[in-house]
Amino acid sequence: MIEKPKLTNNLVFSFLMSSPGSEEAAKSFINAALEDVGRPLTKSVLILNPFSLTPFLSGKVSVLDVKAQDVDGRYFNVEMQTTNKKGFNNRILYYGSKLYSEQLAEGDDYSLLNPVVSIVVARFAMFPELPGMHNVFTLSSEKNPKIVFSNQLQIHTIELIKEQLPAADKVNSKLYSWIDFFNNGHEKSEVDMSELLEDPGLALAVKKYRELCQDPKLRELALIQEKAERDRRAELSYAQEEGMANGILVGLKNAIVRRFTRRFPEADVSEVQQTLEPITDEDRLNDILDLVFNCATESEFLAQAKQVQ
Repeated sequence: MIEKPKLTNNLVFSFLMSSPGSEEAAKSFINAALEDVGRPLTKSVLILNPFSLTPFLSGKVSVLDVKAQDVDGRYFNVEMQTTNKKGFNNRILYYGSKLYSEQLAEGDDYSLLNPVVSIVVARFAMFPELPGMHNVFTLSSEKNPKIVFSNQLQIHTIELIKEQLPAADKVNSKLYSWIDFFNNGHEKSEVDMSELLEDPGLALAVKKYRELCQDPKLRELALIQEKAERDRRAELSYAQEEGMANGILVGLKNAIVRRFTRRFPEADVSEVQQTLEPITDEDRLNDILDLVFNCATESEFLAQAKQVQ
């Protein structure tokens, strides 16, 4: 039996939502989220950034969002995130705001701006203090949250790990079917998968997933990305454990050097150590650790590591 990549894998998620012919799947998932909180549904969507293998062929581990626009002009930014990296919430806000501000050319009227809806599927607890799997954030008054300043920016968070909580029963059946698919699709039998086929969009996603699993190149790239993500988590765990004894900065620096020597065994590590020595900011070191996985060559890594602010 062939090993199947998880549906929370960035490559898999991007392929299901934005490869040619995936519009119905993207629309179905977006509508499941919108319907769950009583927002107007979309009739059709246009994918603005179609699936590309280029980021994955370079071996980069990255978060890839799916951008779409519907017939009413609304923009959607949909993404899967498996690890809770520092600054992630700011990243969501930044890309949603960017999609909003880039709609206008110089001199255009502000009334031409269309709403932007960000939908984040997270494999971790973003807001453990909130019991539900699906939460929506908008701009509203602190004194009276019912008074909304603007509905133009809307952020949905769907936390997959809350599937086992009683609150999971409170999402609608369509959204729960998608959540079940994302969490468990890689382990489901053909019979189990058939239970998800009532919704045409989800049925298309199931079909797309089967296509990916049967394509040796796509499947292998997805599995490679999963391994890289596991390795990254292992290095962070290593850094945290060492950091308890020697300080987190020392732990992170050692983790970077350790992973660098594994990725580029013939390289001279002394320049890496010199680059890391003066750094006293944990966030910068986390960014550099990401670069070890993302850069294809040692020279690319060194050049980018020196530019991290």
